[in-house]
Amino acid sequence: MNATEIISILIAIIGFAAILWIGLGTSILRAGKDKPYSFHRLQTWLWTMLICPCFALNWGFVNPSAPDVNLTALVLLSMSGGTAAIAEMVNSVHLESQRKQPGISLKLNSDSSGSFWTDILMDDSGNLSIGRLQNLVFTFVYLAVYLSMFFPEMKFPVFEKTAYVLMGISSGSFLIGKGLNK
Repeated sequence: MNATEIISILIAIIGFAAILWIGLGTSILRAGKDKPYSFHRLQTWLWTMLICPCFALNWGFVNPSAPDVNLTALVLLSMSGGTAAIAEMVNSVHLESQRKQPGISLKLNSDSSGSFWTDILMDDSGNLSIGRLQNLVFTFVYLAVYLSMFFPEMKFPVFEKTAYVLMGISSGSFLIGKGLNK
């Protein structure tokens, strides 16, 4: 094993551990301190926690002279980031509606949190959401597929366009459900 490979392993481990610690040790996965857990924040965190160490390992073992990331990794990061950005905009609209009409009760404005899984699967009006469940299941499936394709060669997997469409539909159904709940 050469020095670049060893350094890439260390960077991957430290990066993964840091992202894991930040997610589990802070309120970054919540809508705010002591607020319910946020589905879109979890999804963005998971993809970041997976792709960042893969980038380091790919650099160390496959592309030591030209670190690179492929289109699949970029699409996965941008799709989760875009979903998070749109979800935050919907949250802002919902909070403004609640301010104007105080009778509206929203989960994201709650001072209490249920269990992690309840928070993740519950929509803003307090009901379990099939759109969130679908998106969560596909997120975990694609995370597992991504990892299984990355190892043992440490090459970035390439997903077909239909995989992006499926993930887009799943993210879209989550966002539409989020937008309709108030």
